[in-house]
Order: sequence, then C-alpha cells, then structure tokens
Amino acid sequence: MGKVRVLRFAVAVIALTALGGCARSAPITYYILRSLPGPAPAAKTSTPGLCTVVAVGPVTIPAYLDRPQMVTRTSPETLQFAEFDRWAEPLDKNLSRILADDLSALTSGSHVCVFPWPRSVAVQYQITLNVVQMEKIPGDKVILDASWRVFENNGKKLLVMKRSSLTEPVEANAGFSAIASAQSRAVEALSREIAAVLASLPVTAGK
Repeated sequence: MGKVRVLRFAVAVIALTALGGCARSAPITYYILRSLPGPAPAAKTSTPGLCTVVAVGPVTIPAYLDRPQMVTRTSPETLQFAEFDRWAEPLDKNLSRILADDLSALTSGSHVCVFPWPRSVAVQYQITLNVVQMEKIPGDKVILDASWRVFENNGKKLLVMKRSSLTEPVEANAGFSAIASAQSRAVEALSREIAAVLASLPVTAGK
C-alpha cells in the first residue's frame, strides 16, 4: 500500500505542476489591420452628380496565411507561426474591409462595398485581389505581394490586371504590433495604387 500511495502522490504532483504551467502560459494578443489614419487626400474619380460604386472582393490568401496565428518567414523555405500572437478576425476578411475603407477615403464620390454585396447593387468597378505573400521576411521588412484586377459592369469586363510587390520596413527584432503596423502601411500603399488606377477610368452612371 505504501508504494501505491507514493505513486498516487507522484501522479498528483505531476498533474498539479502541469496545471500550474498552463496557468502561467503567456496570454494571447490579438491584432488587426488599421485603415488610413484621418482624412486622406481625395483622388478625383467622379463627375459631379455621379456616384461610382466600387466593390472589393473576392480577396484570396494562401493557405499558410489562412489561420489565426501571425506568420513570419525566417528563410525562403521556412515559416514560423506565432502561437500567442493572432489575428482578431480572418485575414482575408480583415484585408477586404481595410482595403475598402482605404479606397473609400482615397476616392471622391464613390460608394465602396465588400464582397459579397446584394445583387441589387449596380457595381461599376469590381476589384479582385489574390495575395501571394503577406508576412515579415528576412531583412527587417514586411512584404505584400498580390495580383489584382479591375472589372467593369458587375465583373463582366476586365479593364486592368496588375501585380504589386510592396515592402515596408520594421525594426530588427520588432514585436508583432510593429509588424501589424507595417502590414497596414503596405495595404495603404496598395490602396493608393488601386485608387490611382480608378482615377484614370471613366465614371458612368449605374449600368
């Protein structure tokens, strides 16, 4: 019986130690991309009296980014997933929303909606985005590499097809808050590229 009691005591100690370790685990921090801070200079994309309806989406991301954990690339072949630093919402949805917010701030006289939108909405220009990379990479910077298209008339006619590769610096050994901020700046830069293209397109009344 003595040996059985000792064994039970040892098991209890191990269990309590394991529970104590769980209790001391680092808390999870959640991050989100931010849209343009404050009013932005408006690009002239409309004729007085007309409202352009711009639709953002679908936005697609690689499978390795389609997870709550924030991702950093340590080499061309290796990735790290941060267990305690996560996105507060799915990255593709966050990216769609912030891109729409930025475009709304950057375009004048435009109504910007996000995929999926009601069929009753007459969309003049639809922007689709396919993200290739969006993470911190070696060299103390983040990258946003994406191909994007602009369609006219509810996606029926392809007008523009481009690929953007944007980088933003981050400090060496930067925390995830700084990384998320740099990623937001990269999305802002992409938004400005798209807004410039929209500014060059003719504006028509609903089709």
